[in-house]
Amino acid sequence: MKLVLLLCASVLFIACNNSGKSVKTFCDTTCKTDSFNFKGADRFESRVNISLKNCKPDSITWTHGGMTITRQLPFNDLTNQDVRLNPTAISCIIKDTSYAWLTFNDCMTGRGFLVKLPFNKANNINKFTGALNSFDPKFSLEPDLRAYTDRGSIYVTDINSGNQEVMTFKETYDIDFNNLHQVVDSINITHKRIYVKLLKNGQEVPIEKAIDLK
Repeated sequence: MKLVLLLCASVLFIACNNSGKSVKTFCDTTCKTDSFNFKGADRFESRVNISLKNCKPDSITWTHGGMTITRQLPFNDLTNQDVRLNPTAISCIIKDTSYAWLTFNDCMTGRGFLVKLPFNKANNINKFTGALNSFDPKFSLEPDLRAYTDRGSIYVTDINSGNQEVMTFKETYDIDFNNLHQVVDSINITHKRIYVKLLKNGQEVPIEKAIDLK
């Protein structure tokens, strides 16, 4: 009888301890209700706003004082999945009245996203759901550079000049962007060099290329 009671007590102790453990997330997922608002320094006060609903981003709008309309999209059109945002993992660089570069990571999965939002409706929106953002401590990029991968190459853009460099992985890697570090261990990118450490079959695969981004 004592043995049965001890076993039951042990099971309850383990269950209670496990129930107290929380799943580790990329950033704080505490429910945020205030919108994210970004404003440019140009005289037309270019701006980008992200509204939230039920703790998640609901819609995004962008405009400036010289526009007769405000451009708007459901936020999920940019991500194709539900995400959670946190001020520590989102930024928006507004290039006068031309475009805005929105960079963010999903707090639940750590997945990186990159979006180029043109103010002119005649220009297409560019969205990248495999972004390698510097919010991730293992991804180092100079402040005016942005990077993303399509599983076979890495693309690096200077957001001031618009110039781009590409480095191929020489093969296609089966990357799950919601679990990126299983394949992409780390990156270090400057205006002169792209360095990526990939993982394949438990082995490190370092790749680098000299570049000249101006």
